[in-house]
Amino acid sequence: MKNQYVGDIGDYGKYALLRAFVNAGVSVGVNWYLTDNDGSNDGRFIYYLNENRMRWYDSEVFDVLKKIAHKKDKSVKDIQKSGILSGAAFYDEKLGISGSPKAREDFRNKWFENSIPVMKDVQLIFMDPDNGLLESGNATKLGAEKYILPEEAEKYFSLGHDVVYYCHKGRRSYDAWQGYISFMFDRIPEAKPAVLTYHKGSQRSYVFLIHEEHFIEYRQIIESFKHRWTRLFSEEKTNRGDTAGAEEGTITVEKSDGTKVTVGRRADGQIAVTSSKNPDSTMVISPDLFCSCIGV
Repeated sequence: MKNQYVGDIGDYGKYALLRAFVNAGVSVGVNWYLTDNDGSNDGRFIYYLNENRMRWYDSEVFDVLKKIAHKKDKSVKDIQKSGILSGAAFYDEKLGISGSPKAREDFRNKWFENSIPVMKDVQLIFMDPDNGLLESGNATKLGAEKYILPEEAEKYFSLGHDVVYYCHKGRRSYDAWQGYISFMFDRIPEAKPAVLTYHKGSQRSYVFLIHEEHFIEYRQIIESFKHRWTRLFSEEKTNRGDTAGAEEGTITVEKSDGTKVTVGRRADGQIAVTSSKNPDSTMVISPDLFCSCIGV
């Protein structure tokens, strides 16, 4: 993340997504992976703030960004003070790039370790690098400050946090992209996956590594968010499956007329009911409504 990006079109989707978790009662922490501005045009795509139709998706985030985006000295501190991520923890120390490879590596290790106590009380940590994940994990590589390292995501996860990190597709082929967004699911097989992609401006994706005990809760938040942002956000397949509609167990019963009805519990906690009379149509209802229908 660079301060020059604040208020960009990508920021709108990012903060709205995080707010969905904050508003659902999930404690959130943000490690900005903050780097120096570079004088490029990146971060100047704020035209959407002149489109009132865009305000519909999240008016509070929209209005805050409209006030901040045109500031010459805008920074992540403006976001931290704005209240749109109420109660969130923030780590905004810059990730330095100077010195020898060994010096850069040592600095990075210390920089990351210093983030851990800041995040100690949050459930979900958002890692916000310029580019995404550096699969090699080589902290001495030039430009490594623009990426998270696999072991950093692993460390947060091992400490009990759920993790979501930013990345973009760039020029990767479909197969290469699928391997890239699934990379950490292979590194942390116990993590339940989700990948959401924002399609306004350049393609931006958010990769979730979720502890099993939080998966249904997160699925419900994601499904609700996707419903509102259906034109701008979509969910991507991974090599692990585990989508919202994945079945976690089914039972099939046969009625007196021979009709077979299959009832299953989905990964998002909803109940799916399918009848052999209309196998291409599935009714999805809440557990409360299902129990009410059968009188329990």
